[in-house]
Amino acid sequence: MPQNQKIFAILENSLIALNGLILILVIGQDHIQLPSFLEVVGRMHPLLLHFPIVMLFLAALLFWFPDALGANSKVAMKWLLLSALFFTGITVLAGLFLSAEVGYVKEDFENHQWTGLLVFWLGTLWYWFWVKEKLSIAKGLSLMVLVLVLATGHFGASLTHGEDFLFAPLKSVIDMPQVSFEEALAFEHVIKPILDQKCISCHKAGKIKGELRMDEVQYILKGGEMGPAIDMEDLENSQILIHILYDLEDEYHMPPKGKPQLSETELALIQNWILDSAYFEKKLTSYSPESEFIALAKEKFASQESKTYSFKAANAKTIAELNNDYRKVVATYPNSPGLRVTFFGKNQFDPNTIDELKKVKDQVVELNFQNMPMKDGHLQKIANFPNLEVLNLNFTGMEGNNLGELKNLKNLTHLSLSGNPLSESAFESLKDFSQLKNLYVWTNKNADAIAALKSQLPETNIEGGFQDNGTLYQLNAPQIEFEKSIFTDKAEVTLKHPIGTVKIFYTLDNTIPDSSNNQVYSGPISLDKNTTLRARAFADGWLGSTEKQAVFFRSKIQPDSYKLTFPPSESYKGKGALTLFDLEKGDEDFGKGKWLGFQDTPFEIQMNFKSPQSIQNIAFSTLAAEGSHIFPPSKVEVWIKTQNTDWKLIDTQKPEQPTSNRDRMLQMYETNINQSDVTAIKAKLTPINPLPKWHPGAGGKGWVFIDEILIN
Repeated sequence: MPQNQKIFAILENSLIALNGLILILVIGQDHIQLPSFLEVVGRMHPLLLHFPIVMLFLAALLFWFPDALGANSKVAMKWLLLSALFFTGITVLAGLFLSAEVGYVKEDFENHQWTGLLVFWLGTLWYWFWVKEKLSIAKGLSLMVLVLVLATGHFGASLTHGEDFLFAPLKSVIDMPQVSFEEALAFEHVIKPILDQKCISCHKAGKIKGELRMDEVQYILKGGEMGPAIDMEDLENSQILIHILYDLEDEYHMPPKGKPQLSETELALIQNWILDSAYFEKKLTSYSPESEFIALAKEKFASQESKTYSFKAANAKTIAELNNDYRKVVATYPNSPGLRVTFFGKNQFDPNTIDELKKVKDQVVELNFQNMPMKDGHLQKIANFPNLEVLNLNFTGMEGNNLGELKNLKNLTHLSLSGNPLSESAFESLKDFSQLKNLYVWTNKNADAIAALKSQLPETNIEGGFQDNGTLYQLNAPQIEFEKSIFTDKAEVTLKHPIGTVKIFYTLDNTIPDSSNNQVYSGPISLDKNTTLRARAFADGWLGSTEKQAVFFRSKIQPDSYKLTFPPSESYKGKGALTLFDLEKGDEDFGKGKWLGFQDTPFEIQMNFKSPQSIQNIAFSTLAAEGSHIFPPSKVEVWIKTQNTDWKLIDTQKPEQPTSNRDRMLQMYETNINQSDVTAIKAKLTPINPLPKWHPGAGGKGWVFIDEILIN
């Protein structure tokens, strides 16, 4: 037998063996336990896969164009296709070994696995039909194999480099969700996009490297095998921070070498966000202007929102000289040549100071004169700013007779004239302002003129304020103001509403305030016990407001000792049991270390008193945040022990469970005790398990979060 024929026979027999072995491994995949040396073979999968890809495409080229090599093309074709299929089989085998490692979840890689298997199986059929000279079937199979090679590569790239890695460059930035700086959240809109791009491919539901998931907040806080991803007790030693700061050559550096790396700005954003307490629910506008994190975040939004201008930036010294106590001149966005000018101090305002801005008239794109005493004659001065885009003249007292002076400002797109006694002449002039995108003329007069203006400027968004056409509008909720929500003696609470003529109805018994069930607010409310205050605003001609709620806790008695039966989750361990009696109320940002979280075990505590206590009630402060799997407890149980009796169950509550995700809210569960010789109390709050069918995490375990126990 010629040497070639011997090798071909060996390769053909190898294909048969590989097919059998691979089929066995696929059937028993869920039960594979590999020895260490086969794990090494599995990790060679990314190295091996390049050989068969190139060889399959070359084999297809020879198959479709057999005359390319003349008489030897059939032998070359056989060499290429058999070798390609042999390496494809070895690659598939290595991939099956790799998938058996800890950290891979079948659902995540099965598309990649099955397309790879089909490449091998259909490629084998392609070879046999070609050998049997059934070329029409072989041609169809060759095309299917090439398409599957591309699909397998796409799924593999998505697995290792992130979702839609292959086609991501084709997506338009315009199609990406945008949010304004004013509405942006620090984590959701600044940090999470970085994690999605650089971290999620290895730390998500289907692929949990290092036992760490980073696709949801609760898993980030839970951490992985090396500890808390974000350590609220010791932020500098958060594992995310440690690993992104390792040298690139270090084996612990993240993202790993060979994966897309964090840019300097991304690295600084994550670092400063974590060191600034790693707030998950905080708006960017709530950060200190001096914060390094906010400075970096502003640059991100500046590149997203700022526009380019044809004019040059003004001299920095000139801008500095124009700033004073009554006028602020700043760039609209970092590094933008466009300037925003705002005037302050109604009593000190001098319209002639507008002329001082001539030095930067080309750069001024926003002017804010709100509440400044302006006259119609001053509009001529404003007309000298050729690139003006935004002009705020709210509550300036103008009648607007000279508004025509501004119609030649072709870049003017936003004009605010609310709260002014605008004349008919003003509305007549506004008809020529077709360049406007937004016009604000809130006033309780000129309803007909505003209506006419809307028809004459159909491309302009015109806000004319409230016009009574019989439609009822809803009031906004009242404000609840207080110093502390936990008190030892009394607490004073004030209710306010921006509309001074409304009536504020409130209740103190956790019932909904309405026209038949309320107290009418007339002054500060004095509280001396655990209270859930609920308030709504009402006024003639308006729909009642939405509800505002606040929970207040009185803590008169502290136990002498206490012990948790089960420790809280490592991710939400606060200061241990001390968290429950430190009189520091946790807020809705549950990642700040003021909450204890329980998921796998119930919250259970025993509290002891050295001498018998006369106790009226006990209350538990909890959090509900269904979007983060934090639910009301499925059951609340309370036992007491007295001088004369052993443990006795005195209360069992089964809180009502939500039927959909709600806004985060603080809740309180209270038990009346009314016993004079209590020596110990035991309480148990059981997490919901399983999560309800309507929830995205249906079937999983819920959390119970508690931050304070109040005894009176």
